[in-house]
Amino acid sequence: MSKLVINGNQELHGKVTLSGDQQTILAIQAAAILSTSGTVIVDNVPATASITTMIKLLRSIKGAVLFDRRQHVLKMDITQHLQPVPLSGQSLLAAGSILARCRQVDLVDNGLDPANSQLIVELVQLLAMMGAHVEERRNGFHIQADYLKGTVISLVGKSLESVLALMMAATMAQGITVLNNPPYSPAIFELAKILNKMGARVHGAGTNTIRIQGVTFLHSTDYYALDDQDEAGAYLVMGALTGGDVFVEGASAIHLRLVMNHLEKMGNTLVVQRNGVRIIGTHVLLPQNVMPTLSQQCNRYLMVALLALQLHALGKSQVWHCPKECRAAIKSVTESVDASFKNGILTLNGGQFDLPDEIATPNALVGLAALTMGLADKQSVTLTPAEPAGESFDHLLDQLIELGADIQISFD
Repeated sequence: MSKLVINGNQELHGKVTLSGDQQTILAIQAAAILSTSGTVIVDNVPATASITTMIKLLRSIKGAVLFDRRQHVLKMDITQHLQPVPLSGQSLLAAGSILARCRQVDLVDNGLDPANSQLIVELVQLLAMMGAHVEERRNGFHIQADYLKGTVISLVGKSLESVLALMMAATMAQGITVLNNPPYSPAIFELAKILNKMGARVHGAGTNTIRIQGVTFLHSTDYYALDDQDEAGAYLVMGALTGGDVFVEGASAIHLRLVMNHLEKMGNTLVVQRNGVRIIGTHVLLPQNVMPTLSQQCNRYLMVALLALQLHALGKSQVWHCPKECRAAIKSVTESVDASFKNGILTLNGGQFDLPDEIATPNALVGLAALTMGLADKQSVTLTPAEPAGESFDHLLDQLIELGADIQISFD
């Protein structure tokens, strides 16, 4: 079995580059289903497990997909007659586009992940508001709509995935759909951009109100994917954790404004440069609350990295809207952490925990939690198996080693 040995307490120094934004690319893969003419081409695509899973979905519905892993180019032709398949897990992101294109979709709840169960409930509620007929079945829902109808929908508290799926469904609805108070995410802005290039009429992405005028036809386009801003945020956090000096090429100060403000309040110095953001870490991290606006902007991986940072600050801090799986990942890494969860708020007492000598890493989220905690710890930590620690972002372990992290992989 593979093992990853981390000799922590090493400052990270140097430059890192980013892969394409995974959440945006997943949304574009789903949006390609709406194109009935030509091939959708996306550049700067990382070969992650999530993107590969979505490729399998597109092929299962009779789409033609070519992915050049070396050149990072993805080509998708979904113009043929589609064969809808039941959606579950990550493929739920395609619910809106499949419903709009095929006029029906089945959502299956496998009961393995509470987050997916909640996403299904949100999708059912939102699509029903647009006139879809929903039939509950033994293991999920059958949704049918000859035509979706534009309406006004409040998105307060809704997940990013359900908002992206709803945007795709609304592009081919009758009339105008108004989406109020969507969560902030680069993926929403970028999806709107590519939908408009495909012939949609999406206005107001990145603001508190998105207006979508339905159209009857969408065509192919090409797109160079935005660099992954959650990955950028994670590298900035790791620079802060180790008191290092890291330049993240491709980091956007616009999209990372809330993360950068949080890091600065904790005592770090951030410098916005022409092509990225530099962080100069402090050796005394100040406790700062992770407010709802920041929590809602983070994906699970960035949230886990932030939790590790909060635990290394000297004092009490609170985290709003922390996902259950992120709390579980941190707890599985160190059960000695002084934390409590009440009324949707996670309270942490930083600096009061011990890492075990060996940590089991069953998945990428726990792997990243163990990795970030280990980078800042003064003792040696062994992760078993090694692979999950590097699965959250493309070439993560290689880039950390180049920054000076003392990481070694061994095999029994």
